[in-house]
Amino acid sequence: MTSSISDAPDGSGRGGRILSIEDDASVRQFVTAVLKADGYEVSGAADGNAGVTAALAQIPDLILLDLILPYASGFDVLQRLREDPRTRLIPVLVLSTQGGEDDIVRALEVGAEDFLIKPFYARELVARVRKALTRARAARP
Repeated sequence: MTSSISDAPDGSGRGGRILSIEDDASVRQFVTAVLKADGYEVSGAADGNAGVTAALAQIPDLILLDLILPYASGFDVLQRLREDPRTRLIPVLVLSTQGGEDDIVRALEVGAEDFLIKPFYARELVARVRKALTRARAARP
């Protein structure tokens, strides 16, 4: 059985499944290494359509989403995830070089939990992931 955010082995709240939807392989590898070192199970998708398919195939606890993706933009992906009852409540953290005020506000309005502008610090990523998962766990019935 795959661990969930509520059953991390050390009781820290760490653990859980994270899906990284990112077309830049080096960013996907960096995010994967950082989060695996903190106890998370991380999988990746290299384009928007593959990301939606992966999210629906194995529902993650959290999604990291780039805005600039092939085949479907991050905004399109976010909207599709929010429209599906299976993924509607999954926290989504946007990681993007597109960090203008309009992009940030639009992502938050469409349903992103948080927004990080690339480049970002590994410790900041981990802190925001932990916070989003803690909030998601607390909101469960």
